[in-house]
Amino acid sequence: MTSSLLQGKRFYCREWAFSKVSHCLDNRSAAKTCGALIMGGPGCGKTALCCEIVWPTATHGKQLSLGKKVLAYYFCQAHDIETLSITNFIHCVVEQLNKSSLVPGFAEYLQKDAVQQVLDPANCEKNPDLAFRKGVLEPLSMLPPPKDSYFLLVDSIDESYFKSISEKTVVSRTIAELLSNNHQHFPQWLFLICSARKQSKSVTRMFTGFRKISLDDLRKSHVVRDVQQYILCRLDQEEELRQHLSRETAEMLNQLHIKSNGCFLYLEKVLDGVAENFILLREIREIPGTLNGLYLWLCQRLFVRKQFSKVQPILNVILAARRPLTEMELYSCAYTRNTSLSFDEFKKRLDLLTKILIIGKDGTKILFHHSFAEWLLDVKHCTQKYLCAAAEGHGMLAMSFTMHAPSLTPLEIQDFALHLAKSNLLETLDSDHLALWLIQSGADVEESLSAGLPKEQSALKLLLKAGAKPISPDDPAVITLDVNDHIEEASTSAVTHAVEALEEVDSNGRTMLCSAAYQGNLKLVNELLAKRVDLEAVDKSGQTALNLAARQGHTEVVAVLLKEGAIVDHEDHDGWTALRSAAWGGHTDVVELLLDAGAEVDHADSDQRTALRAAAWGGHEDIVIKLLEHDAEVNKIDNEGRTALIAAAYMGHKEIVEHLLNHNADINQEDIDGRTALSVAALCIPASRGHSEVVSLLLERGAEVDHQDKDGMTPLLVAAYEGHQNVCELLLECDADVDHCDVNGRTPLQAAASMGHGAVVNQLLFWGAAVDAIDTDGRTVLCIAAQQGSAEVVRQLLDRGLDEMHRDNAGWTPLHMAAFEGHKEVS
Repeated sequence: MTSSLLQGKRFYCREWAFSKVSHCLDNRSAAKTCGALIMGGPGCGKTALCCEIVWPTATHGKQLSLGKKVLAYYFCQAHDIETLSITNFIHCVVEQLNKSSLVPGFAEYLQKDAVQQVLDPANCEKNPDLAFRKGVLEPLSMLPPPKDSYFLLVDSIDESYFKSISEKTVVSRTIAELLSNNHQHFPQWLFLICSARKQSKSVTRMFTGFRKISLDDLRKSHVVRDVQQYILCRLDQEEELRQHLSRETAEMLNQLHIKSNGCFLYLEKVLDGVAENFILLREIREIPGTLNGLYLWLCQRLFVRKQFSKVQPILNVILAARRPLTEMELYSCAYTRNTSLSFDEFKKRLDLLTKILIIGKDGTKILFHHSFAEWLLDVKHCTQKYLCAAAEGHGMLAMSFTMHAPSLTPLEIQDFALHLAKSNLLETLDSDHLALWLIQSGADVEESLSAGLPKEQSALKLLLKAGAKPISPDDPAVITLDVNDHIEEASTSAVTHAVEALEEVDSNGRTMLCSAAYQGNLKLVNELLAKRVDLEAVDKSGQTALNLAARQGHTEVVAVLLKEGAIVDHEDHDGWTALRSAAWGGHTDVVELLLDAGAEVDHADSDQRTALRAAAWGGHEDIVIKLLEHDAEVNKIDNEGRTALIAAAYMGHKEIVEHLLNHNADINQEDIDGRTALSVAALCIPASRGHSEVVSLLLERGAEVDHQDKDGMTPLLVAAYEGHQNVCELLLECDADVDHCDVNGRTPLQAAASMGHGAVVNQLLFWGAAVDAIDTDGRTVLCIAAQQGSAEVVRQLLDRGLDEMHRDNAGWTPLHMAAFEGHKEVS
């Protein structure tokens, strides 16, 4: 029986969704459709909604009555490959029905020999449709119809094993196909509820006619209201959040509402960060308004300097693993890559991942959301800096299995073979070498198929080559190994199919050419081009083979596709061309090829960001130089008014800032918030050496030191608020106004005091900051410091002789404020 990591987690809102499900269930007997499909983008709360139906946390609401009508449930989970098994799904449903008091006669039917035979694991694998009908649907149909309608709930049906793009089968291969092919056989009193991403068009098409329940359609007022209520509920119930509220920060919550775009995961990660003092409410303005943008921002915050390179091997293993791994299992894999790595050092590296890992069953470590795992593998969004490689993870897992090979079970040997077949070892070894590896490891390869045949045919092929004995040599899976099941193993024989078969697409909407280009399989690309396949076929994201190859940095594949006449400036659905993707990913050689082929250097995506803007943000100096040599427009602005210079300054790329300034970049260009390159460099977290150097360079080149953004904040005021002492020193040395006030009447000294930055307060006092300034609420800097609670800052200000009896506009003294906030040390 599957569970969910969200089981028992506090749930908010969505009353309308429960009402819709309840209405569908109540009208099941009269309705033409037998199911509903809960839809939405990643992180909109589909799984959370399903969990609340199965395991309600609320004390009242329609989910309580719905929970009593769940006949069986199943949660597909991408981090655990076994939950995606169609056989596991059928057996799990049967087990629940057998124990359910809602269908008391089911157990009797289950005892029949014919039913037991079709439910046998081997038979279930061969013909899951027959097993589902004979073992589940037919017994339910034979039972006397219950008074009420019940339902089967299946979450995340769009998660499945990778399917061959030319595969044609007569039986269902995934849970989604099984339900799609058999829902018409459901008894009239049984309702099917599934959830899937709205982007999974191939899955949603399977359930045409199902009632669609969209969780993130912002055209619907109840969805917008959910977002507002989620924020308010969390503020109401969490003191850790409320303490960050002030008149200055309240507007940030409205921005958070807008930026989330209906994504509850976005809201959750930001508000959790605020509650843990990891994110300041004011920083919401700087966080990108997409889930992918948030992930990039978080990684930039979490991993400074070379920290990410230390944790990358651990992430590679987690991404490649077929099930969640424990701490010791992860260490065993990491050790194979670095034998000098001590367990204590490994623990320190694992601690760096605390905010992106959650604890699963038996202490296993799991990435907090599958969309983040996808992000880590997509150079288009994570950039080259944070790009992970599952193939390296497979290699480390294979090495770890090698260390324990003699004691492996048959199923573990199958996993061993799979990791070998998918590993980066294939770059230097062929399949014959890998077969020898298996044999020499000491694993009992010969009996490895006694536990059944592995679903991945690359693993089966390798095991058979290494001498594994199939239980039945006549098994069709053994006789007709489908070498197309994994694109990296495709061979010349694959292209002997008709051209029509080669144009079939996989679950990502990719043809064989697109997949081969994405994988960098030059041999197969050439073979497919010789068959004159469609060079401009696009996947579900609108990417052609050229876009995909450029995005992954496969230079030789890009060269071949350009030679064949691929459209060099084709845009995907986000407006990204091959040049834009290659510049973002840091693929210098690909960028050079595309420019030589006539790619439009200033082509902008849907956000009006060019290749130069992308390369400047990503820190790809060589690419920036090449684009500038091809006359890229240096001052082109994006939808947020930001130029390549502002992007490079924000990321702390000093060398790139210098190149852009040398090509006449406007040093005082403002973005939509009125911020210049100097403003964002002063703001950026962390204030690493790179950002301090950028501030110094911009000041040397004549940046306006007291430029005000739309809130009236100067770079000094921003740096003081953020606690960037080195940046403050640089600005003060260039005659920054130490007593400038923003639109709220706040000075740099007050800003530093409000955040408890004692070193900056001391620094500003040294530079002669006025201590008697009063803000729009009538507060002195001592009032602000007392309210914030830093005893160190309060002590510094009292030493300066500030009036501890001063009253603000409400008549409160600093003592009142400290007492109200509970700051005993200050009081």
